Amino acid sequence: MIISTPSIVLHQFRYGDSSLIVHLYTEKLGRQSIFVRGAAGKKSQMRAALFQPLYLIETEIHHRLNRNMQRISNARLMQPFHDILLHPVKNAIALFIAEILTKTLREEEANRELFDFLSKSIHAFNLMDKGTANFHLVFLVHLTRYLGFYPNLKEISENAPVALQLSHLSFEQLEILKINHLQRNYLTEYLLSYYAMHVESFGKIKSFPVLQHVFSQE
Repeated sequence: MIISTPSIVLHQFRYGDSSLIVHLYTEKLGRQSIFVRGAAGKKSQMRAALFQPLYLIETEIHHRLNRNMQRISNARLMQPFHDILLHPVKNAIALFIAEILTKTLREEEANRELFDFLSKSIHAFNLMDKGTANFHLVFLVHLTRYLGFYPNLKEISENAPVALQLSHLSFEQLEILKINHLQRNYLTEYLLSYYAMHVESFGKIKSFPVLQHVFSQE
């Protein structure tokens, strides 16, 4: 069955000389692993550059139940993402968030409310020009609502004031949050520890040191 569905790119890695295995979070099928033949080849209609972390793409997936790897016949970018790709801070945050989503989104079934939250968040992030460095903090707090472990802020002591502020901020209000890079790193570590308590085999986030370095340069 061929299913056309909007998809969010989570992760890609090379398979063989020119093909890719790509992990997607799709609107209609939940998380899916797809095989893209010849994506790294010069003549491919679906080039590797199309499958960058957090890119929103329209896909046609040849879906078969009980199959670990699906095939894809077509994919196209749903909106331009030049700012995420070229902006150093946005690019580092995109890699970080994509890694978080790769570790937390595991269900192979549709959750359109979650997909809608993710797609709207990515769209807002792409267009954002102020408060960019704080995007991931608000995103991680709001994501817990959809993952089922939204924190009881009344039980948080040391971080309660900032955590409460994060929970009330929209992406359009990020510039209100006035913190330096050391505070930002500390809050990120705190949120990662919270995720690790609730997500099995969460492990270390490999992209976090890169994010810390980028913040220190601002």
